[in-house]
Amino acid sequence: MVEWTLEWFGTSTFRVRAGGWTLFFDAYVDRLPGLQPSGLSSSQVDEADFVFVSHAHFDHLYGADEIARRTGATVVGSPESIGCLHASGVPESQLLKVTGGETVDCERSVRVRVLPALHSCLFAHSEGDCAASCLGDLGVSAQARKEAVAGLFDLMGAAPPPAGPVLRDMNAKCSDHDGGQLAYLLTTPEGSLLVSGSAGYWKGIFTGLRPDVALLSLAGRPNVDGEPFQGSSADYVREQARLLRAGRVAFCHHDPLFPGQRWIDVSAAAAAVADDGTADYFEMEYATPRPLFG
Repeated sequence: MVEWTLEWFGTSTFRVRAGGWTLFFDAYVDRLPGLQPSGLSSSQVDEADFVFVSHAHFDHLYGADEIARRTGATVVGSPESIGCLHASGVPESQLLKVTGGETVDCERSVRVRVLPALHSCLFAHSEGDCAASCLGDLGVSAQARKEAVAGLFDLMGAAPPPAGPVLRDMNAKCSDHDGGQLAYLLTTPEGSLLVSGSAGYWKGIFTGLRPDVALLSLAGRPNVDGEPFQGSSADYVREQARLLRAGRVAFCHHDPLFPGQRWIDVSAAAAAVADDGTADYFEMEYATPRPLFG
């Protein structure tokens, strides 16, 4: 039996290893100055077979080009993500463009199913408190959404040193459009893992996936079927875990994205999942390997 390990490197970047495989889900390990180090940098990665990128924003895509160059890994992502990586000089032979519905064969009965998903609602009001309900913001037009998101990226572009210049360089290599959010379902003879790098999903796609382990994002206003979730983040993850019929659940993307930000308090969300009884909750720490299955 192959033993699988799971490591978290902040935001929604994970490394999964077993029996000669090294798989990354997202690649953002080179964090902004002033943030707690994640325990790994892209220049330290010397082994990777695949990098599965959830979307083209800097806090998910940045670093994938360096990892690909250093390791020869195949990078899997949306057309937006792949376009950014191609512009960064990653050879076409190492790029695999997907849009959802495909299955990537990693060999020896290890596969990753690509699932269309949704980005959190950057245009909508959100709360840092997982227990606080957010209501409204329904029916916002695509034009208004675009304008609101552009405003967020303008604010990032105006960030002061030392983080500001680094952030601007990161955004220049990535995209201000998510490019179509993707989730990934890893299936192995030993178990299955769902990685959802942003707080959003389509009910019809996520219902009954039954992953043994689900890694669920908690940042921003959740997005369900294209509209802002009406309720708290705690309500959202409880419903998501129940819908998935997941065995175990951990959270991601609740750590600070910018210097000066605080960690999101996930206690209400953790209690919601645990008290529901559908899934077992566990916590992750930076760069701390733990058994994935069993």
